[in-house]
Amino acid sequence: MEMWIYRRMQRISWKEKVTNKKVLESVGLQRPELLLTIQRRKMKYYGHLRRHHSIQKRILEGKIDGRRGRGRRRQTWLGNIQETSQMKMCEVCKTALDRRRWRTVTAHLGDGMAPS
Repeated sequence: MEMWIYRRMQRISWKEKVTNKKVLESVGLQRPELLLTIQRRKMKYYGHLRRHHSIQKRILEGKIDGRRGRGRRRQTWLGNIQETSQMKMCEVCKTALDRRRWRTVTAHLGDGMAPS
């Protein structure tokens, strides 16, 4: 969607054969930034929820009784956090409690650097 927005900003038709690289150059970016910004903010919010006792935290960590419906499992918010951080869920929970470490994890999203 981000590339679509950039193409609309530059008034580039979908029929025109313009590469994503050229579109990003015309906007003045090296790579798409919108998704990375969303992921960073989501990770920061998760750290905030994890450190505070609130109803949102209870809802986030709660389990629902009953049977699961047919078909593929839906993506979960916590699963997305785990995928973005590239850490196991127990490690994510422990790291989020330490604000300094969590800030380093969120700061290095998209850099390719492994969190320590």
